[in-house]
Amino acid sequence: MAETTSTGAGTEPEESGKAFVERFERLLDGWRGRLDELLVQVDLASKDVRDELHRRTGAVENAYLAARKRLGELPRDAGADLSSVRSGAEQLLDDLRQAYQAAEGAVRRSRDA
Repeated sequence: MAETTSTGAGTEPEESGKAFVERFERLLDGWRGRLDELLVQVDLASKDVRDELHRRTGAVENAYLAARKRLGELPRDAGADLSSVRSGAEQLLDDLRQAYQAAEGAVRRSRDA
């Protein structure tokens, strides 16, 4: 899972803004796929737990959208200082991961009940 949550903070310092944005975009695309799979599981859940699961997956969706919005704001020029950008991107991905894990746990518990 490390490769799906890391933006590569330990990568070469010469990495261009464009390369960083492309890698961040690939990570978000992977999370979008996971979220879509989770939403399918929510739709299959029993009616009595579906509202709770939709609330939790809504939090994941919001975290994803915040990260996607931030992606559009990232500098793409080679001279940009990416250290603070990387830090912010890492935090966004961590928020997304935590929201996803909470929603996934709720889905799992609803299936076990």
